[in-house]
Amino acid sequence: MPERTHTATFRATDGPSRMLADLACPACGHVESRELPDRIAMNRMRIFCDCCGAFVTILLNDEQVEAIRASSTA
Repeated sequence: MPERTHTATFRATDGPSRMLADLACPACGHVESRELPDRIAMNRMRIFCDCCGAFVTILLNDEQVEAIRASSTA
């Protein structure tokens, strides 16, 4: 199974749809769900893409982590 790494580029002020688009699988573009995942550890999010089978590590900065968590609890 392929393993991919992606550095998130969304801004903390972006809306949830822009955040989700940036968190899509870099291999196939599949978006996991309509909700922002909150599985973050050490500014990294690990996702398994059900569409192409890739394991994806998304690197986030502190502001992005806070924006995801704020959107998840809203």
